[in-house]
Amino acid sequence: MVGYTLRQERERQNLSVNDIEQGTSIRAVYIEAIENGEYDKLPGAIYTKGFIKNYAKFLALDADAVAKEFAADMAEIKAEQEAEAAKAVAESQSEGETEVKPVQPEKKPLGHSIQLERRAPSGVLIVAAVVLIAALAGFAWSQLSSDGDVAQVETPAPQVQTVAPEPEPEPEPVAEPVAAAAPKSDVVSVQARFNNRCWTLVTVDGAVVQEGIIDGGQTLSWEGKEQITFRLGNAGAVEFFQDGKSIGVLGAEGDIVDKTFSRQ
Repeated sequence: MVGYTLRQERERQNLSVNDIEQGTSIRAVYIEAIENGEYDKLPGAIYTKGFIKNYAKFLALDADAVAKEFAADMAEIKAEQEAEAAKAVAESQSEGETEVKPVQPEKKPLGHSIQLERRAPSGVLIVAAVVLIAALAGFAWSQLSSDGDVAQVETPAPQVQTVAPEPEPEPEPVAEPVAAAAPKSDVVSVQARFNNRCWTLVTVDGAVVQEGIIDGGQTLSWEGKEQITFRLGNAGAVEFFQDGKSIGVLGAEGDIVDKTFSRQ
């Protein structure tokens, strides 16, 4: 775990949590949460990553390597949570299963259909025979009384309907292609180089992540989803970089300046 790595190095250098807080401006409660792996007490993964990188830089560790170790820890935690959720779903489904018995068709007595057949009235057959004989006699009489001529049936000529051609649809105007807007970055990344002491308040996406006096000679980084806001008590002492591009200082020595960086 990355917290164990940082705590072990801090203790090796005989540094206390308060020493780290003063040197990095990270609150002691966040430092302890990082070392104990209690990520639920931290403001979020992006902010935690920034804390860990600043912590590692203060201890002269490879900040990128420590950040990768943190990412691996988060992936392991996520996998464990997904496995527990899948197990809970499987258990709830097994408890809800019930045995379904097939419905047996109703058995009727074998003699039922036989009795219906036997009850069919014989009078119906007699009436049917009389009707058939009368029909045959009528047909024979009509054949004998006819004169043998066959009437010719004239077939009317088919009428041809003239269908007016449908007007051709007018071509729809072709819309001119609109140039696609340049995609925004997924995060906003800001780096500050402190050339002198400066009281600094840092707010990332509405949450205060750093507050206090930062000594000169330090370079700190922050990442956010939407925006990062700075309040500086000595604007001329801090040089800013956004997404690797130099912004420069935001004012003169002693100026109090507020500045917000948003995604580009």
